[in-house]
Amino acid sequence: MILTPHIAEELWQLLGNTGNVCNATFPVYNAAFTADYSFAYPVSFNGKTRFTLELPIDMPVPEIEKAVLNAPEAQKWLGEVAPKKVIIVPKKVVNIVI
Repeated sequence: MILTPHIAEELWQLLGNTGNVCNATFPVYNAAFTADYSFAYPVSFNGKTRFTLELPIDMPVPEIEKAVLNAPEAQKWLGEVAPKKVIIVPKKVVNIVI
């Protein structure tokens, strides 16, 4: 006994739609709904992820480095020590070597 088509028709009517659900038009794709405008960078210290930082996806690498090093969470791990190297892979990861 197949109930799915009947339930789908009932739900279609309860949602306020008219006509048959099988004759409904498929939604039109809108690229604006799937666009990414930011990325949550995982920030690692010596290879261990310590926190994530949400930054714009089109931010240049030098600005990413500046934003990460000025973040309060990074100051907690850096303290007074200057990083030896900052490795940034855009849209992937930030690793700080102490």
